[in-house]
Amino acid sequence: MTCIEPYLIKRCEEIELLLKDASRWAASDEKAGAHLAAYITVLIIGVFEDCIEHLFTQRVHKTGDNEVESYVVKVIGERFKNPDYGAISGLLKEFSPEYQQKFKDKVAHDGQEATALESILGNKNSLAHIGTAKLEISIKEADEYFRRALPILETIENILA
Repeated sequence: MTCIEPYLIKRCEEIELLLKDASRWAASDEKAGAHLAAYITVLIIGVFEDCIEHLFTQRVHKTGDNEVESYVVKVIGERFKNPDYGAISGLLKEFSPEYQQKFKDKVAHDGQEATALESILGNKNSLAHIGTAKLEISIKEADEYFRRALPILETIENILA
């Protein structure tokens, strides 16, 4: 990971540690591994959402306008959920069409980063809306998706720097 923001590094390290532990715990119980992987996808999406909100908050903080910062933080917190490619691209566009274009230039809608994030989100939504009957992700897959999606955070960090 090449993020430089300490908050992002800390949050991503939390996921990496959990994935490592879960891999070890699931080695002897495949069903437990499926449950852990599903749980981890929920956490990964939460970390992405939180980190993206953090990056935007840091960007708005640079304006020095506390009222604008408060408003933007509130609006993003209310409207930015389930961070998929479209939601991220749309949020960037609300700030600047140039931000959105930079994002699209670095992260393709059908590229490996976006599809990895979509897979994580899909598994999270499946768990939330269907339940455990369709657990279809392993710890290894959750780890691979997470690592493939990380460049999205790096790209947003670079754009908003």
